[in-house]
Amino acid sequence: MHPKNRYQGKHDFPALARIVPELKNFFVTTPAGHVSLDFAHPDAVRHLNRALLLRDYGLKFWDLPPGSLCPGVPGRLDYIHAINDLLTEGALPQVPSKDKQKGPAKKQGPHSSQPTILDVGTGASLIYPILGVKEYNWNFVGTDIEDQSLKVAGAIVKFNPKLQRKIELRKQPQRQQIFRDVVRADDYFAATLCNPPFFADEQGATSAAKTKWEKLGEDEATGYNFGGNPNELWTPGGEPAFLRRMIIESGQFRKQVGWFTTLVSKKGYLHAAKQQLGKAKVKTVKIIPIGQGGKVRRILCWRY
Repeated sequence: MHPKNRYQGKHDFPALARIVPELKNFFVTTPAGHVSLDFAHPDAVRHLNRALLLRDYGLKFWDLPPGSLCPGVPGRLDYIHAINDLLTEGALPQVPSKDKQKGPAKKQGPHSSQPTILDVGTGASLIYPILGVKEYNWNFVGTDIEDQSLKVAGAIVKFNPKLQRKIELRKQPQRQQIFRDVVRADDYFAATLCNPPFFADEQGATSAAKTKWEKLGEDEATGYNFGGNPNELWTPGGEPAFLRRMIIESGQFRKQVGWFTTLVSKKGYLHAAKQQLGKAKVKTVKIIPIGQGGKVRRILCWRY
């Protein structure tokens, strides 16, 4: 866990349940006699997220429809802090002189105290923009291909006035595109971030969910033990193909982005990604490990 992550210790679940009473429905007792949550159920994570965001970040409203992908706050906060470390290293390209336009993606340059970040596939939870705004006062553009995800994310922005001037949402009209059609000619982003789809098809997602249910001791795998719409969980070719498309497209926007970054779920995917980055003739590549407990993921970062 990143040293700046505020969730270094254990959660006080009874205290959080006073903020979101629904949490009590998912209380379990550990062998040591402590109160914990039944994390096998997506609703447990959803209610935990809501309690943390209301208590620690001052949100007035945050919630998701059943079935939405619900990434945990502590893990996503590690990514935000890692991006901040990357930006504060300096040596970012100068923002183009034609950046004097309106909107969160256009009014800040890479050396500004309020950089603008592009969140690719922001999802209904809007979790990265919320954390980035609240922790570092960044501006955000969040993109998604699903109308419903953008509708829910828009409601979160609407009912939290302090987010309204900081977050802009854009529809990606083409499912196989990443930056095209959402990065505009007059945009400049200090960094991009992304949590890519893991699986190549529904069967892969179902198999992974079944394995996790078995490890949790469930008798029957009645569904995913994580939420998510199809586009959030799988894409043709899986995560490696998605990374390849992202790297190829990034070259077209090299003058409009300081750092391109994305989470990579498996170490084995990095070799092919590095080969593709070599073909793209990028200037710098960094790999930042992040994780909690035994789970380790990596942030792949590159710039031209």
